[in-house]
Amino acid sequence: MSLYHVLTNSFTLWDEAYDCPRNLTTLKFERPVLGSFFLFFGVMFIVLYIPCFLAIVQKKSRAPVYQIMFALAIFDILSLSVNSVCTGIFDILGISFCHSPLIIFCLGAIAGGSWMAGCLACVMLAIERCVEINPQFPLEFLFRKSVFPFVRILMGMYTVYAYLFVKGLTFSSQFSCWFFDPLIGKDPLLYHSYPHTINNFAVGIATTALYIYISYRLICKFGYTTSMWLYKTKRQILFQAITLCIFHTAAAFIYEYMQFIEVTPVIIIASQFIWQWSNGAVCLAYLIFNRTIRNLVVKIMVPKSVRKRFGWYIGADEHIALEEAGGPTLSAGLGTVNAVGGVIKFDNFMFN
Repeated sequence: MSLYHVLTNSFTLWDEAYDCPRNLTTLKFERPVLGSFFLFFGVMFIVLYIPCFLAIVQKKSRAPVYQIMFALAIFDILSLSVNSVCTGIFDILGISFCHSPLIIFCLGAIAGGSWMAGCLACVMLAIERCVEINPQFPLEFLFRKSVFPFVRILMGMYTVYAYLFVKGLTFSSQFSCWFFDPLIGKDPLLYHSYPHTINNFAVGIATTALYIYISYRLICKFGYTTSMWLYKTKRQILFQAITLCIFHTAAAFIYEYMQFIEVTPVIIIASQFIWQWSNGAVCLAYLIFNRTIRNLVVKIMVPKSVRKRFGWYIGADEHIALEEAGGPTLSAGLGTVNAVGGVIKFDNFMFN
């Protein structure tokens, strides 16, 4: 009942669990309006995420935070490709699991694996942010140069396990959502995924606790400041922590709730949107709040000649060149950024 079984059994599903009744192979539930929404937001998020991903690659930083962000971007884009783009197409065409069992099962395995691997990356990213705020944080040792390579190996092993050895999701156009149960009349307990349950409860509890800690440290240790820049930055960080934590925690707990308790169609569709936004909100946070990534995206997407024409000077190298040329600079503002960066690397902050 996993992708590994499919790959090692001539790309066939386990008949006892996934053999569809003949009447379900022709039954369709077309939902063009809802599917268009999923498809639109999915394409939008991927289009916004790709430049952010290229900016992370261009950064060429060996810092653990960028390595985690690199992995998270891959998982998020893969998730969006399935939970948004494929969901939208299936809704528009009325396609469910029984119409293309093998393809949908493989897509579901990719989506489920990306979700679980992305959850681990999110928790690691939150821990890294705690370390940046408080160098004495108990898990600081995970990001030491001698330890982090082993952390990478463990993250890689968990990723392989999530993709290959966890039960795959299946899609139902009737509910416009992905379930472990293909809804073909067999016992739902047969499809329950205990690794997925453990993962969801762990990420929901861990991210909530870590972001509460981050918010507490920011409010208590940096509660009062005369710097308007620091005040706005702290407010942005808190806003990111609350917003993105809500998306991930809600997606994790709602999906577990649906595995055990019957819910209304509204909650089912809402859970799908929350899952979509838990991946897509990351790129929005990059572009809105993360100055480093945003500047790199502008440098990638906007030619230097165009930026010069409009007076956009991105990065220290362009500001130095402008100073040498005798043009107006924003050195005072940059000084404020650098002065604060020595204490906490606010410029790199992005929560997930």
